[in-house]
Amino acid sequence: MQYTVSELRGLFDTLDLIEELSQKYEYFDKYQLDQRDNIFQVEFMDQHLKSQNSKMIYHYFMNHIDELTLYEKKGIQKISDYYLKEKYAKKYFAKNLKEAKDEFKVKWLECLTPKLFELSFEEDLDNLRLFYFDYYSEKFHLHSPTYQEILLQIYGQDFVCSSCRQIKKHRDKVIQFYHSHFLSKKYPTNADVCELNITQQQAISFFHFFLLQVNALIKSYRISVEFSQRALIKKENHKFSIYLSPYHSFSISLFEFLKLFGEVYFNIHSKNKKNEEYSFYQKEAFRYYATLLPIISQDIAQMISKYFIEIGTTEEVFHILLKNFLALRRNPVSLTNINVIQLFVVDMISYELEEKWFNGEISSSELLEKWKEMIEEYFGKTSSNQFEITLRIFQLLLEGLGIPLLKLGITLSTFERGMLTTQYHHPFKSLLEHYRSQTLTQWLPNMEFINPHSIKEETLQYMFLYLSQLCNHVYQ
Repeated sequence: MQYTVSELRGLFDTLDLIEELSQKYEYFDKYQLDQRDNIFQVEFMDQHLKSQNSKMIYHYFMNHIDELTLYEKKGIQKISDYYLKEKYAKKYFAKNLKEAKDEFKVKWLECLTPKLFELSFEEDLDNLRLFYFDYYSEKFHLHSPTYQEILLQIYGQDFVCSSCRQIKKHRDKVIQFYHSHFLSKKYPTNADVCELNITQQQAISFFHFFLLQVNALIKSYRISVEFSQRALIKKENHKFSIYLSPYHSFSISLFEFLKLFGEVYFNIHSKNKKNEEYSFYQKEAFRYYATLLPIISQDIAQMISKYFIEIGTTEEVFHILLKNFLALRRNPVSLTNINVIQLFVVDMISYELEEKWFNGEISSSELLEKWKEMIEEYFGKTSSNQFEITLRIFQLLLEGLGIPLLKLGITLSTFERGMLTTQYHHPFKSLLEHYRSQTLTQWLPNMEFINPHSIKEETLQYMFLYLSQLCNHVYQ
């Protein structure tokens, strides 16, 4: 490539800016300041990529894209995505994407005034739909794309077509299974199920003990755990901080801790992943698989039983955990829900309505009402309130399109080779074998399970059968 003098001057100016940024990064890194990650990301993306020099260099590389290596092309694609998102964020939100999302989170997740909420509800959702429509249309060179056409580009034809087909084909079967197997038998709610007598401080101690047991998986990283106002993960150098939601019960906190631990594991090992376009799928897969550990085997129950004196035998602890994981939640859309089948059904509602909303079959103003109608259809009468449903809608849509289908596909893929028992080669088999033989340093996740792939027809039947057996084991 040949640069003109003006282009080289622009390049030197940009290098000066990057040098200045690196010095700030080192300062925050040295003093372990929480703002360091935020400063690095925001200043680099919003200051450096928006400068005229950066845009000039970007356009120069785009004009010579055929001369770049595959690695360089991936880097340019990330910058292209950034520019594209900012272009449509400015168009529909009159601000950059980060500012818009932060504003939405404050407005949607913290607004407690119904009238004020309703004023912006429809307008915000309409703009968000237009943003996604234009962004993905240009990104994938699609003319007037449908919801499914966009998902095909993101997650691949095999995964999307097989998942969509199974969910739509077996929709009534899933509802019937829930009604006949759960509601008709009047399984107890979580309020009626006894919980392990473990305090918040004891829970924290156990979570740190758990991390010691799986130390081989986290390499040289340090992980701390504490309770906070909301669940999130922060990373500083080689340290991850897991923040859990306010303490409700041990089972709920255990579920949330394992989910976040799965994400931490993904973050530690994500640099080694070759298929970067599937990284979001992989993160969600690790999060989901980790949360299933307490109901897959008795290993977690055994760990709890040995750690806490006189809390009960492994079998007794396992039985209590199973009851709490299977107990019905009066409000199935609650963020503290840990019931596997209820979460699956909620994702089915999310997927069905998100598709209709994006394709224009229902308006933004109708979205909330349709949610309430389907909650009643799927779950019967519930104590779900309007705000919790609305917050779930916003939380999903802010993450991106297709998250509900992605979660449904991951759940089904858990039963790809049959039920989660020793005779089948399920996603947890090799992990449990290495844990029991104390050879976790040799364990590698099976990439077949954590990349988007075609979901087999019989997986739903295996899931039904496995959940039925768990329920029979607990409630007989």
